[in-house]
Amino acid sequence: MKRDLLLKSALGLLVLAALIGFFLKLFEEPKWQEIKSSSAKAELSSAKEETKTESSKNGLFSFLKKSSEPINFLLLGASGSGYEAPDLTDTILVARFDEAKNKVFLFSLPRDLLVKIPDSENFTKLNALYAYSKNEKNREFENLKEKTKEITGLKIQHYILVDLNFVKKLVDLFGGVNIWVEKDILDTAFPGPNHSFETFELKSGWRYLDGETALKFVRSRHSPSGDFDRISRQQEILQALKQKITNLKFWEFDKFLEIYQILAQNVKTDLNFLEIKDWWEKMKDIPGENIVKTDVLGQNLFESGSAILGNTEASIVKPKAGVENYDEIKKFVEETIK
Repeated sequence: MKRDLLLKSALGLLVLAALIGFFLKLFEEPKWQEIKSSSAKAELSSAKEETKTESSKNGLFSFLKKSSEPINFLLLGASGSGYEAPDLTDTILVARFDEAKNKVFLFSLPRDLLVKIPDSENFTKLNALYAYSKNEKNREFENLKEKTKEITGLKIQHYILVDLNFVKKLVDLFGGVNIWVEKDILDTAFPGPNHSFETFELKSGWRYLDGETALKFVRSRHSPSGDFDRISRQQEILQALKQKITNLKFWEFDKFLEIYQILAQNVKTDLNFLEIKDWWEKMKDIPGENIVKTDVLGQNLFESGSAILGNTEASIVKPKAGVENYDEIKKFVEETIK
C-alpha cells in the first residue's frame, strides 16, 4: 500500500514538473512578439521571410523533414473553491503550436464576451460556459471547446484547467516562495467576499509570499496588459515552485504525497503524463521570438455593452459586427497564424 502511494506521488511530481515546464515554455516572456493592431500581416512579415529563407535552404530535400499539423490547446484558469463563482474560467487562452514553423501563437479571449450557449437559446458570458457544463459527464469542456472554435476558427484538440487554489496550496506546502515583483501592484478592485472589492497592494522588489498573497499575486487582473500581465506573474510563481520541486529529496515522502494530492484535486486535462512530456519536449527549444501573443480584445473588434443575465444587468463585450458574429475575429486569427 505504501509502495503504491509512493509510486503515485512520484508520478504526480513528474506530471507537475512536466506541466510547469509546459506552461513556462508557452508563456516564455523575454522576446514575445506582441500584436497591438489588426495589421497582423505587417507584424509577422519578418517572421514569414525567415521561414521562406529556411525553406529555400532545405531545397529539394525539404519534403524529407518531419512535420505535423498544428495543434490547439485550450488553457483555462479558475479561482476555485473558497471563492465566489469558483468555476468561472477568468483566464481563457488558446495556444496554437505549429511544429512545422517552430512557433507558438497565444490568443487571450475576453472572459466577458456575450455568447449563446451551444444547443440552447440562452446567453451567458464566455467564462461561465465551463460552470454551465461542469456536471455533464464526459462533456464538461465540450461547450467551451465548441464556442472557442466558433470564435477563433481553431479546433481545440486538448484542454488544461488549473484551479488557482493549486498555487496557494503548493506555495504553503513549501513554506512560501521568494518572488521578484517587477513593478508596484495596486489593485483597488480585487474581488472580495459577498461580491465586494478590496485593495491588493504589493511593492516592487524581492518579496517572500505566503500562499494567500501568492494567489492574489497571480489573480490580480487590473493592469494595462490584463491577462498577459497575470500570465507574467503566474510565470514568476511557477519558476519559484519549479526551483522548490527540483530541490526535493527522494526520501521526502510526505511532500511527494501532498503534491500528488494537490495535483489530482486542482488540475483537469485530457492529456496524460506521456503526452504532456512529449509536447514539452517538442516546445522546450522554441526561441522566445517565436512565441507570439495576442490579446484579441485589444484588436478593435469588440465593443462594451450590457445584458440581462440571470435577472441581473451585467457588463459584457460583444463583437462590433454583432452578437455571435465572429467573422472578423476569425479573419484576424487566420491572418496572424499564416
